[in-house]
Amino acid sequence: MQASTMPDDLTPLRDALVDARSRRARIAAAGLPSPRSDSDAYAVQDAVAAAFGWFRTRPVCWKVGAAGRDAVPNAAPLPASGVHVSPARFGAETFGRILIEGEVAFRLGDPLAGDIALDDVATASKSVGEIVVTIEVVDPRLADFEAAPPTLRLADQSLHGALVIGSGMRWRGSLLWGNQAAIVRSNGAIARETVGGHPLGDLMFLLPWLARHAASRGLPLAAGDLVTLGTWTGVFEAGAGQTIDVEFPGIGSASARFD
Repeated sequence: MQASTMPDDLTPLRDALVDARSRRARIAAAGLPSPRSDSDAYAVQDAVAAAFGWFRTRPVCWKVGAAGRDAVPNAAPLPASGVHVSPARFGAETFGRILIEGEVAFRLGDPLAGDIALDDVATASKSVGEIVVTIEVVDPRLADFEAAPPTLRLADQSLHGALVIGSGMRWRGSLLWGNQAAIVRSNGAIARETVGGHPLGDLMFLLPWLARHAASRGLPLAAGDLVTLGTWTGVFEAGAGQTIDVEFPGIGSASARFD
């Protein structure tokens, strides 16, 4: 991993995030230094990852998203310890908070070069081998994350807690994004249901950006890598005793149990 240089004044933030993860505690964003840019936030991500030794071998899962189609995307590589195959089961002490996002992800069938043009969605699409359903568990270290600046949330691995990888289908080069349904069930009862629920529409545009970003961090995208692409279902708060099932009809499903 090609770690970026973290500004010295962000050392207290890195230390607080490492401590919070180690103790499974939540910390107040107020009073913590905030990264001045996305680049500084990525440097904090790298520093936290180095403290835990997450990427001695390269990450094989990423999360990527954007505030809008005209906004610069952002991303976080995901530690292997937090990636689980559906059906997944988590103990009561695993998370401080369980915020569920129903997502789909692209699994690459071929490497995606780091010099790809940002608008080359055709090459990006050809690199995808499969589209799969995922459950992201958002577990902020920041107790007041809703009020935290975007760069502070980005520094906290984009608030990532865990990723559950479910079933999927071969990528056929296109999807009727606006017609795609997504369903979240809690203990069998429908908790959320959307159609065309992703605000960014066709998500393929995120892949060229991520390929360039990952390569700039010394982590180029390779065949088999999984890229999860943000929530279709909004955020649903779950708790102990719940089984969460996410289904994208026609694509696949994923399941997670929280004891």
